[in-house]
Amino acid sequence: MRILVVHPAMGLLGGGERLCCETIRTLLSHGHEITLLTEDFNPRAVESFFGYKELFSKVNLALYPAPRNKAAFGTATHIFSHFRGQSRILGRLRAFDDDKFDLMFSSKDPAYFPDMKLPVVQWGYFPRYFHRDFGKSLLKALRTLPLRLYYERKILRIGLVLAISNYSKSHLDSVWKRPSTLVYPGCNMIPARAKRDLVVTVSRASPGKRLEIFWEVARLCSSYEFVMLLTQTEETSEYFEGLSKQRPSNGMLIVNPDKRTYDQIVGEAKVYLHLMEGEHFGIAVVEAMSAGCVPIVHDSGGPREIVQDGVGYRWRNVEEIPAMVDRGIRMSPSESAARRARDFSVDGFQRRLSSVLFALRG
Repeated sequence: MRILVVHPAMGLLGGGERLCCETIRTLLSHGHEITLLTEDFNPRAVESFFGYKELFSKVNLALYPAPRNKAAFGTATHIFSHFRGQSRILGRLRAFDDDKFDLMFSSKDPAYFPDMKLPVVQWGYFPRYFHRDFGKSLLKALRTLPLRLYYERKILRIGLVLAISNYSKSHLDSVWKRPSTLVYPGCNMIPARAKRDLVVTVSRASPGKRLEIFWEVARLCSSYEFVMLLTQTEETSEYFEGLSKQRPSNGMLIVNPDKRTYDQIVGEAKVYLHLMEGEHFGIAVVEAMSAGCVPIVHDSGGPREIVQDGVGYRWRNVEEIPAMVDRGIRMSPSESAARRARDFSVDGFQRRLSSVLFALRG
């Protein structure tokens, strides 16, 4: 098949970008011809960061200039700026011809895939709850009404949703009401190294990740090392600066680590600490578990599905975390965590995604 993969911002270097890369790799391995529609980015930098050597050399890149405005992702201004860029590059490619592609694969927000007469498969993370605006103010609800109607129109175009967790699927089924199936993201298995008393977290620099808690726990557990592996962009610079200033004496912050550094730090850590509430899945949680780290995650979202009883710890109050860290340091490396991580292997992901595509072809 000739597949158009749409992902508006490959340079963000987050879980969605990682999933897009793994999706492309799987599609290529089955002989599909891939065109990636996205804003201009550095392919080599993304390949190096995620460890996908020369992935984009096998892909037709349809790149448009990154928006000059600083509007937030998902706002009407940001969506429209991407729409204009997509329209220009697709027009030059004459991609609106119905026989140019067989399928569209949207791997980010559904508001960003172009209007084309193609079947749409959408990676499903979490729906936007526009009805919550009515609880804030009538004026805000009226302002967001055009955007809500735009989203509803896009969602009706989706033929199949690939939900990344049961947590995501339950919310997507309730709000989007589109056919869906569960496909857990494929996660790299990281070899364990000689362990030291190290606690690690991996995240994008975003307030929703609640990373300030990591430094709070580090101060309470001063006899251990705490390392934060962080991806940071210009849009998150203010939050990043705040984290840098809060760093305690036993804490280290590594920005945009390459794959070798990432694997080394995670492989040496004894405990992986995840702070976000309502995380949609948690690729970094699984990768750390594969290296024998004891996972400590919030008792919600996708991580609650991953970290079963006997695999690690789930917390609800920050006050619980230091004691869990102590226990995790003593019991690491964890064979049960490594064994559970293998349930989310890349091989399993590829088999599941391939079966979904086979069914679509009928």
